[in-house]
Parts: sequence; C-alpha cells; structure tokens
Amino acid sequence: MSDNQKISNGVKVKIIGAGSIGNHLAQASRRMEWEVAIVDADPKALERTRTDIYPKRYGAWDDAIQLFLAGEEPKGGFDIIMIGTPPDSHTKLALASIAESPRLLHIEKPLATPDLAGIAEFEAAMRAHPDTIVTVGYDHAVAESTEFVRDTAASGAVGAIVTIDVEFREHWRGIFGAHPWLAGPQDSYLGYWRRGGGAGGEHSHALHLWFFFARALGWGVLKESKAMFDIRKENGAEYDRLAAFLLKTDADGMGRAPLESHPDFVGTVDATRVPSLTGRVVQDVITYPVRKWARLQGDKGYIEWICGGSPEGDLVRWQKEGEDAQEKVFAKKRPDDFYRETMHYQKLLSGEIARENSSLIYDRGREVMAILNEAYPLA
Repeated sequence: MSDNQKISNGVKVKIIGAGSIGNHLAQASRRMEWEVAIVDADPKALERTRTDIYPKRYGAWDDAIQLFLAGEEPKGGFDIIMIGTPPDSHTKLALASIAESPRLLHIEKPLATPDLAGIAEFEAAMRAHPDTIVTVGYDHAVAESTEFVRDTAASGAVGAIVTIDVEFREHWRGIFGAHPWLAGPQDSYLGYWRRGGGAGGEHSHALHLWFFFARALGWGVLKESKAMFDIRKENGAEYDRLAAFLLKTDADGMGRAPLESHPDFVGTVDATRVPSLTGRVVQDVITYPVRKWARLQGDKGYIEWICGGSPEGDLVRWQKEGEDAQEKVFAKKRPDDFYRETMHYQKLLSGEIARENSSLIYDRGREVMAILNEAYPLA
C-alpha cells in the first residue's frame, strides 16, 4: 500500500475549502493517517482537487479522501475541522463548525478581515464550547527551523536580543503559480485588503513570527505599533502591495502577568536587560526573488532565519562576536510545513502540548488581527 493510500488511524478530519491550502491540509492529514473529507461549494474546485492540484503536487490522487459539495457533507463526529477558505468567510464558517463540537478547529490565516466582522459572535461561541481547541494556521511558527531560532536566542548564545526584524516579501507570481485558475489578484480576496488580502493579511506570517520570537524572549506585551501601507487600486482591486510595521513592547507587561508566565517564554527574566524594546516587520507582494527572513540581533551577536535559504530547505545562520559564523540547514519542502502543523495538532489532542503553550492557539492569531484592525484605514 502506498503512503498516500494508508488507512485511517481513527482521527476524522473535515476540510472546508478545496483550494491550494485545502489540498496541503488534506495531504498533511493523510500523512498522519487521518480520515479526510474535503468540502467545497464549487464542484469545479472539487474536480480540480481530484484531477489536477493533488495528483500534480503529491504524485497521485488519494482515493481514501472523500469529496463533498457544500450542504451534502456529514455534520458532527469529526475530531478536527479545518477552514481553508478566503478570510472573509472564516468567521461564518467557524461559527457553524464549532457548533459541531470538534476537538480542534483550525482556521487558516489570517483569522478574519481587518474590520473583525463576526469575531465577537465567534468568540462568544468559543466560550460556549470550551472543550474545542481553536487554532489559526500560522504554520511557520511550528517549523523546526523557527523553533531552533527561538531556543538558540533564548539560550543567550548571542547575548540579550535587542531588536527583532521579520520580513515576508513575496511577489504575487508565487501565489498565483499555486492558483493557476486565477488571472490575477482581482479574481480573489488576495486583491482586496478589506477582505483579508493584500500584503498585510496574506503575508501576516511575519507579524505572527515577530510575536512568536518576542514572547519567547520575555519582551512583554505590545505597547505601541505604527504602520504604513502602499495601497494600490487597479483592475477593480484595492490592495496594499507593501505593509510596514514598527512594534514596541512594554517590559512590565502593562500590569499583566509576569513575563515568565507567557506560554512561549523559554528564557530567563532579568529586568535589567529586558527594557521596552522595538522591532520591525515588513510584508509585501512585490519582491522577487522571495525574501522570507528574520534577524534577531543580540548585544553579542546575531541569529538569522531564511525560509528556503538553502536548496534543501530553511537556513539558520548565527554568529557570536569573536567566533566563526555557524549555519544549519533544516531540510523540508512546502508540504512539510503543513505536516509539522498536523503533528502539532496531534500533540495538542493527546495532551502532550497544553493548549496555552501552543504557538498556533487562537489568541496568537487574534493579536495579529488586532494590529491589522488598528493599522488599516478602515473609516
């Protein structure tokens, strides 16, 4: 039996959305030997999944995957429900999905639209379903390479980290190469920042990673943010082709819990070396070749993360003053990012990872939306 025809190990997954992300989530779930059903409102999307996207990416169609037209799919009985549709549909679908009481509900990034439409109602539903773990799909935060960066920085290997920079800069061509049925940004949410597209929403991995690193280093909570957008209107679309953010933390946590209580914190607190600190995030849809990069500058050296920085996968480079630079390659392909995500979910379901210690938990995606909500010109 081939790897893509393995039987289920008992975990049942429903994936809503048969686009590029839905296919990645389906293949990752099958690698976990989970039972998978994909749902989409468009019969053409389901057919494209079966005959085009999935077999071309992963070598062959997996007959164990069930396909359902929206409205005809089973309801209830799923351990995991994954929402892989455009952001402006997330809260409505999440509200319906959590009513099925899955053990885990995954919402693809970004969590919602910048105006936070439907968020209050969904959060009320979350409170009514406390047993459902809700996550947001910022998969780079569970990559082996970013976890290595986090742990190396927190160990003090390059001294105290004094600033963090993260960039996700990728031209449209990469996205539309994975969506050949779209003629351009105007054909989907990607070309409309109000729908959760544009650089701010689509590449918000960068904002999420910035918080991921800052929290792990005990930087406190966000005190101030400033943003600038390069918004363009063309072919009926309106999107920010570049989004830049300056972020400043408050060392004392603004009266909240002490730094060492933050879920991702892995360092040691020294109030004399953790003042209010500032960092930068840049996201765009115009840079080619792609630059997905982070730099954590310490007072005794630096650590750099380069997504896809090696032909084999991600590259991490670090150097302490007076010593030779070191490099480590983390072999992977893009589907492996989603596999790491599903492995993380397995650990959440088993209790190996407590939900409050998950870098993908709802609150982490929600804080990204808080930045976008404050920054975009919504009026």
